[in-house]
Amino acid sequence: MPRPSRWDEIVRAAAHVFQEKGYDGASLEDIAERVGIWKGSLYHYITSKQDLLLAVVEPIADELLEQTRALQADATLTAPDKLRRVAAVHSAIIATNFNYVAVYLQEVAGRRRSTDWDQRDHEYVLLIADIIVEGVEAGDFAPDLDPHVASLAFLGSLNWMTRWYQPRRDSSAQEVARTITNVLLAGMLSRSAAADQPAADVSRERA
Repeated sequence: MPRPSRWDEIVRAAAHVFQEKGYDGASLEDIAERVGIWKGSLYHYITSKQDLLLAVVEPIADELLEQTRALQADATLTAPDKLRRVAAVHSAIIATNFNYVAVYLQEVAGRRRSTDWDQRDHEYVLLIADIIVEGVEAGDFAPDLDPHVASLAFLGSLNWMTRWYQPRRDSSAQEVARTITNVLLAGMLSRSAAADQPAADVSRERA
């Protein structure tokens, strides 16, 4: 279906309304009122409210998965560096698409809305777990580290930004990502890797 000129404005309005009222509590009237059009005019753009939910969450989910797949497959990076870059990507997407990500976490993640979305969520956790397994096998991470638990802790810390982060008031998304990964990696690194980490961090900051 072709999208007329106000499509982006409508999607932005839907993201705000879904975040404020929840998907089930939001109505097409609410979204139309926010845009300043009649409810009937929305049907030039969509066939159902679910079309708007998909428009809000799909682009950011696809971007995050695409970039994480590329990082996971990059043989030139160590596992700790991959996690740092994933965190940077994840936090940047939150900072630039705050309402959209909040809606995704609030209305889609873990909600079993469809098999497709369950598979996307599962793949993202597996990509992070695979990086952690790689780090364990390389000796970068502690040998008794549980990859599944560690991946959930990592993603949970990043996703929690939608509960407290305010882009115009708080530190930059990159600074937040660096702090989160520094805290989590401190508990994940093997003893030998931890001993080398301060020097590596200094050289990275100066690069």
